[in-house]
Amino acid sequence: MPANHYDCIVIGAGGIGSAAIYHLALRGARVLGIDQYEIAHDKGSSHGETRAIRLVYFEHPDYVPLLRRAYELWEDLDETSDVPLFIKTGILQAGPENGEVLSGLLTAAAAHDLPMERLTAADVPHRFPGFSIDESDAAFFDPHGGILRVESCIRTHIGLAKSLGASIVSSEMVRHWYPTRDKITVETSRSTYTADKLVIAPGAWAQRLLPRFSPHLHIRQKSLFWFDNEDDCYFIENNCPVFLFERGEHTFYGFPAIDESGIKVADHAGGITIASPEDLDRHVRTDELEAVSLMLRHNLPQASHQLNRHTTCMYTMSEDGHFLVGHYPEMPRVSVVAGLSGHGFKFASVLGEIMADLTLDGRTVHPIEFLSPERFENSTEP
Repeated sequence: MPANHYDCIVIGAGGIGSAAIYHLALRGARVLGIDQYEIAHDKGSSHGETRAIRLVYFEHPDYVPLLRRAYELWEDLDETSDVPLFIKTGILQAGPENGEVLSGLLTAAAAHDLPMERLTAADVPHRFPGFSIDESDAAFFDPHGGILRVESCIRTHIGLAKSLGASIVSSEMVRHWYPTRDKITVETSRSTYTADKLVIAPGAWAQRLLPRFSPHLHIRQKSLFWFDNEDDCYFIENNCPVFLFERGEHTFYGFPAIDESGIKVADHAGGITIASPEDLDRHVRTDELEAVSLMLRHNLPQASHQLNRHTTCMYTMSEDGHFLVGHYPEMPRVSVVAGLSGHGFKFASVLGEIMADLTLDGRTVHPIEFLSPERFENSTEP
């Protein structure tokens, strides 16, 4: 075989792609990972220091079995790292009892017999000093919630993969990929590579790299904000949890102060739709800043309102808000994971394992039927 031929190529070395590269290398595959930017860059979806992980999953109870395995894999990865990757803090989630968040939590908890601590509005500031919710709202505390250090997770997956023999090329844009009778060819801005199998983990570039699914995906621009912290109650070492509050059309979430960056907050809902990643506007949107500032005043009343820093990322949204995980239509040698819809990073560890399963075995024991790309198969051919 030529030097540029591999058992598998992985397009995209972000949160999911880095995990796929690692799990393929762990299983002995000769694997090449390709990314158009440097590893752990800030131009896509997997950056901004932290991501939340939670077990009682309001989006759909079918995610819980995948999360159980994701937790195991994150804990294994954390043990290999010199820096903390996974910090268990618990997560406080609040809102109206009949809202999407709390009703979804109750459904998932009942389906999988998961523990949660129920709190009233009066309980919240006693249980978690510095927090407040509306009198008409309720809250649940999931003790399994925590924080993933996003860039460190990516670097660790890539570092371990390289130690197992994986090859990584960065700053190479994939221009085209196509199957032939006996191989997959990937053309980049610098070279041409071939492989027996292909994994595509494209993030916000899914519409270009996965044209079959382009009509069912769109990109949302999202803002992340860090505010100065002036109160001890919001420091992670003082048992401040990750938090999520459903307030009207907003679903705010945030993280305790881990370092001098302060308290990180964002709105999981909303955001503006952009046509392509190249259209990402990195300026602060005043309406979004005002919304998170009002949430802080209401729900974290002792927090500072001084903005420390800001960044933007992208959600690649599917039509139904659920992932696309499986084989590309009519191409069993090509596996895809896309449309993570803003809640995918916590699954990166298990999705990497699933990509290795689909690539090397053609199937996986993990329950991914509800995420099958086939649900969009009535789409028009590109």
